Amino acid sequence: MRLSLKARIVLLLMVLTAIPTLLYFYHNSAMRKEILQSRQRFNQLYASSVVSRVELFLERVLSETESLIYLYRNLGFSEEQIIWRITGQVKGIFEGAFYSPEGVLLSFASRESVKPSFERFLDPDVLKLPQIGYSQYREPFLRFALEERDRGMVRGIYVFSLDLSLFWQSVVSAKPSPAMEVFLTNSEGEILAFSDMRFSSRRKIPLRIGTYRSSITGTDVVGVFSKSEDGRWVVVVEEPLSSVLEPLQSFQRKALLAGSAFMLSGGVFAILVFLRIFRPLENLRDFIVSWEEENIRKRVKASDEVEELSQAFGNLIRRLEEERKLYSALFENTLDGVILFNSERRVIDVNRTVLEQFNLKREELIGRSMADLVGENLPFTSLFFSERKIKLKEEIYCQLRQEVLNIEGNLYLLWRLRDLSQEKELKVLLEHTAKLSLAGEIACSIAHQINNPLASIMGYAESLEMTCEDENIKRKARVIIKQARKCAETVRKLLEIGKPIEGKPQYINPEEVTVDAVTMLSPKAKKKGVSISFKSNLNGSRLYAFPWQIEQVLVNLIDNAIDASPEGEVVEVTLTEEKGKIVWRIRDKGPGIPEEEIEKIFKPFYTTKDHGTGLGLPLARRFVKNMGGDLKVKSSKGAGTTVEVVFGKA
Repeated sequence: MRLSLKARIVLLLMVLTAIPTLLYFYHNSAMRKEILQSRQRFNQLYASSVVSRVELFLERVLSETESLIYLYRNLGFSEEQIIWRITGQVKGIFEGAFYSPEGVLLSFASRESVKPSFERFLDPDVLKLPQIGYSQYREPFLRFALEERDRGMVRGIYVFSLDLSLFWQSVVSAKPSPAMEVFLTNSEGEILAFSDMRFSSRRKIPLRIGTYRSSITGTDVVGVFSKSEDGRWVVVVEEPLSSVLEPLQSFQRKALLAGSAFMLSGGVFAILVFLRIFRPLENLRDFIVSWEEENIRKRVKASDEVEELSQAFGNLIRRLEEERKLYSALFENTLDGVILFNSERRVIDVNRTVLEQFNLKREELIGRSMADLVGENLPFTSLFFSERKIKLKEEIYCQLRQEVLNIEGNLYLLWRLRDLSQEKELKVLLEHTAKLSLAGEIACSIAHQINNPLASIMGYAESLEMTCEDENIKRKARVIIKQARKCAETVRKLLEIGKPIEGKPQYINPEEVTVDAVTMLSPKAKKKGVSISFKSNLNGSRLYAFPWQIEQVLVNLIDNAIDASPEGEVVEVTLTEEKGKIVWRIRDKGPGIPEEEIEKIFKPFYTTKDHGTGLGLPLARRFVKNMGGDLKVKSSKGAGTTVEVVFGKA
């Protein structure tokens, strides 16, 4: 069954109203049970403490009386004098008598009566047990007997009457609650004393624990009792149920007040919901649903108003998200770099082209001002600069087009950048290439012109060395041959620099090429006392390049590392795959190259060797660049040199 949102809220309010009511009855029952149990435990402890006080009181009276009998007997007092003194000294004893061992009354004394009610003949066995009696004022007293012994023989029996009212008065005067009733009874439940100091002639009550109707007060009470160890004395405690449940009644009043306030606030809330929310909500629903059906052309079907709004807004947000992704893709993937400024002329967004083209991070541009980029704040108008210097990470020249965007009353500036630095560099590179081409042609021409005279010089010098017998002339001929060969090697490398690349590129195994180069140079390394180590983790990756040029580059670089390494050191050659690229690293532990001289080593004829030509590294870099790779040198004076050769994978 379909319920409207109004019906659901009404139903919810009814449930919310029923829940506190159920909780009220549950808590009321639980609190009542807990209060009764707690009060019953407390009253039980109180009754036990009163019984203990009764027992302690009687023990104290018996002990004190026995001590006084012994004391006064040693002082030579008569039985009547002893009784009279004890009734005056021991609190609560008001009369006493002395019987023979056979139970014959011999003497007596009393502080309350001229003629005490002592029987003339009593059974001695009966006198050994305390007996309850009542005075002429119907006040209970305890009659107890003490034997007097002389050398182990019973000389006589003292009988005393102890008034219980004095002791009971001290007990009930300290009741925990004024409404509490405390009764002293015997083992049969016959009341000896009331809490209001009334005394009874053996009115009997049942001994019960729990909640019941009292046979004394006629009201519902929480009752407990406690017996002494010998079972002779029983203390009954009864507390009115209304007094015990007074905290619960206070809770009930507060709960009813809170419940009434809750109901009142719930009613006010319901009225506000119906008057202030539902009517605007229904209007909003009608507008959103009709707009969506007209623009998105998707009909909304739901069980209530909120679900209709939820579906409508969900469709709207999905539509907006699709459009946002479309515009974001256009913004990010345009070939031109795009920078967006807010009305304060600060960068709020950049596209991926700017970041990748100029090697920047987004956080390096976000928040920067326009004046920081171009040195001034351009006006809010469309502008075009065929060439403008912009300071991003470094100063670059760009073609700049500025456009103004007005989006819902907010002004934005959009820059479209086209980098001119690459065009300038390409132009310089073309000029440099033309010069190098001309220089190469000149070098080849000079090399060809020098080659023939060098061959003649070397031929005549070798002939002179072989035929002449003068050692001085032979020594000079050998110098001529050595220098001529050095010139010939220089000429050969000049020809290699100038000639075009021969052969075709092909797929090669970088590990095999490296092993061949290491094997070729191992004899030279062994002769110098240097070892070569090679490590690789390519796992079968291939490289598309000119095999002989790769081998020539590796031979040249490993040869330089052997020459730079002291005796006993290791030239480390590693071949790794890093971020989709193949990387060679040749590391030596030689004296290193000062930082300011690293770029000079790639210039022709610059060398640090005694017999070097200075053409090996320029030739190696040329080969690597022509194959689309890169050659880097990392070194510092005294810390050795590491050469990296980097190629993209095939």
